[in-house]
Amino acid sequence: MKANMKLIILAVAPLLCAALWMDRQPVYKPYRSPVLVPPVDSVPVSGRETVSQESEPQNPLQAIPDELTRGKALFAINCAMCHGIAQDKPGPVGNKLSPSPPVLDHQLVRERSDSHIYKAITFGFGRMPPFKEKLTATERWQLVNYLRSRK
Repeated sequence: MKANMKLIILAVAPLLCAALWMDRQPVYKPYRSPVLVPPVDSVPVSGRETVSQESEPQNPLQAIPDELTRGKALFAINCAMCHGIAQDKPGPVGNKLSPSPPVLDHQLVRERSDSHIYKAITFGFGRMPPFKEKLTATERWQLVNYLRSRK
């Protein structure tokens, strides 16, 4: 009986030792490094937008009054401080920058495609910050439509 007990203890001892250090080994927590990059040309299953600098996205929204009203509100919140509410002068922050950001007048906007404006809002450029994480894709398209509607 004693010999069998010793054999059992000797057989189980390594398993018990392994259990002691098992909870201290490195593990990957959700949403922490390393975040794996999806394979090229894969289809997102999370529903997130996958727009790149090289892509030419098409405007999915129509310039209806509700969309334009929302775009105007978004412009006042996110853009007017630098680009100005009026089309002829920059906003209060834009006045302090040298050179000041471009005023988004009808001529400048008309020379750019919807895709170009959308990507400028999404990725930013120069000193303009990217708004990809701050605004949804729909909100960015609403801004594009609002800029197009200003006269």
